[in-house]
Amino acid sequence: MAALGERLQAEASCSVCLELFSEPVLTECGHSFCRHCLATLLEASTTGAAACPLCRTPLGPSSLRPNRVLSSVAALAAELEAEAGRSRCREHGEALGLFCESCRCLLCPLCWDSPRHRQHRARPAQEAAQRLREVLQSDLVLLQKEKEDFKPGGEKQSDALLSKVAVEQQRLKDTFEQLQQFLQEQKGVLLAQLDQAHEELAKQRSQYISRASERRSLLDMVIAELEKKRDQPAVEFLMDVGRTLSSCEAAKVPVPEPVSPELQRHVGNLCEMSQLVTATVASFRVKVLSEMDRERAKVALDPETASPDLLVSEDCRSVRLGDRQQNLPSTPKRFTGSPSVLGSQGFTSGRHYWEVEVGKGDSWAVGVAVDSVQRKESLSTAMGKIWALRLDWDRQYTALHMPPTPLVLKEEPRRIRVHLDYEGGQVTFYNAENMVQLLQYKASFTERVFPYFWLWSQETIIQLCG
Repeated sequence: MAALGERLQAEASCSVCLELFSEPVLTECGHSFCRHCLATLLEASTTGAAACPLCRTPLGPSSLRPNRVLSSVAALAAELEAEAGRSRCREHGEALGLFCESCRCLLCPLCWDSPRHRQHRARPAQEAAQRLREVLQSDLVLLQKEKEDFKPGGEKQSDALLSKVAVEQQRLKDTFEQLQQFLQEQKGVLLAQLDQAHEELAKQRSQYISRASERRSLLDMVIAELEKKRDQPAVEFLMDVGRTLSSCEAAKVPVPEPVSPELQRHVGNLCEMSQLVTATVASFRVKVLSEMDRERAKVALDPETASPDLLVSEDCRSVRLGDRQQNLPSTPKRFTGSPSVLGSQGFTSGRHYWEVEVGKGDSWAVGVAVDSVQRKESLSTAMGKIWALRLDWDRQYTALHMPPTPLVLKEEPRRIRVHLDYEGGQVTFYNAENMVQLLQYKASFTERVFPYFWLWSQETIIQLCG
């Protein structure tokens, strides 16, 4: 069969380009060539005539006739060639007459006998095609029925949710705009009152300074007059003693208060109001953040990582420094180079926070560390994989990373919130009592991150908040 195809391909090929005929033409001598091939020969001839490439009979353009039968044969030969290429195994060159039901592919006999397909079930290609046509026909009927019955309504749910989100967006925008307007109005009222009080205080202060200066001058004058008067003879002494006595009485009049009692009470009330507003705003901010926050992590201490110097409570919620080292096994997880301990839960994604009570103690550090942090070396060696806030024994705060950096905080936090944004690469520390940011690190995490705690004072207890 293959030999017949090769013979057919040879008969349907042009002897000039050796390819299957393309628009074959017949010469007077009975030979056929591609129209393009003969046109090239004629164009190359200086006389406009050429010889047949096979028998050398003279050719002329007017003598060429289309060979439509040979054109059809060449087309059939091309289809046969393509079909032969598709129906033969690329690896073995054999006919692809089998279908492997396990691998769902055509096989030749040599493929089926290979170790890859030897245990698989194979059917003749015609039989497998018939079975699969039946399966596909059944699927076609089923899918056509499903298409007829398919009436999706999911966009209604999406539209409803989009409408709901739009309403909430507008509601939230209006709420914050109203709140902002209200706060601006109250800010203006309170600042106007404080400005007025400041102006009145400045006025009374100026008056007080002026009166005090006058009183000082009067005292100087009366004292000088009395010193001169006391040694005069009796008659001379008594001649204008009345004026002198009047001057003494005037000098004894007390200087007015620098600030009137009414203004003092008014300023006190304004200061109380300002402090109340400040505290209320701070409390409001904490409450809003607390209500909005869904990222609180339930953190507990991992006793298996705790240094032998540390004592972890039974509920794994607090840690303190012991008075002597415990006899604990030195496992790979345990810190032995520094008084450190990790949280039991690690994070590889998401945003999480936890809060720690440190009280008034010192020599503590709280933050995060990656799983590969060095546990058998000193803290100075390990801190390259630690991001923490530390308070030293001298009350100096430090950003505990490599390199450690001194910090100046306006307040001493007693309760600290540690916030981890894994994908965002941020570790942020807040004073949990007023949500003022204390410190923020930028990092790039590629491994599990754990809560980290360090303690080197028997007077301090680190307590995880609920």
